[in-house]
Amino acid sequence: MAKYEVKKKYLIIYLCIFVVCFLLLMCRWISAIYPNILLLPSFVLFHITNFSLSLMVMLTFGFTVLVFGGEMKIIKIAGLLVAMINISYEVILPILNTPDIVDALFGLFGVALSYIYLVRLKANGLIMKHQ
Repeated sequence: MAKYEVKKKYLIIYLCIFVVCFLLLMCRWISAIYPNILLLPSFVLFHITNFSLSLMVMLTFGFTVLVFGGEMKIIKIAGLLVAMINISYEVILPILNTPDIVDALFGLFGVALSYIYLVRLKANGLIMKHQ
């Protein structure tokens, strides 16, 4: 059972971030299916998947941890783990693509943005549930 409720403002921000990330992914996938349709600059399209997926993974995990009363320490560890996996995959172990440090940086930026949101959520966005 959840220990905290989320203030409406922070819930709206959370949902907006998810919608924006989903739309960014859709822009990428549309351009992959229809190469003549570019909804964003090609530089952004090449790296937006890593950014969006890293952001959404960290937001989902961190939001869940905080709502159920978890510590920021767990979120820090998860963020470092996602960042290390991201860098390893993009730079050291490129299995399905060529090495791409810029892709890794976009993923790190996604982790950083999600962490900023989660810190603010922890500080101001949670209300103890009445039981």
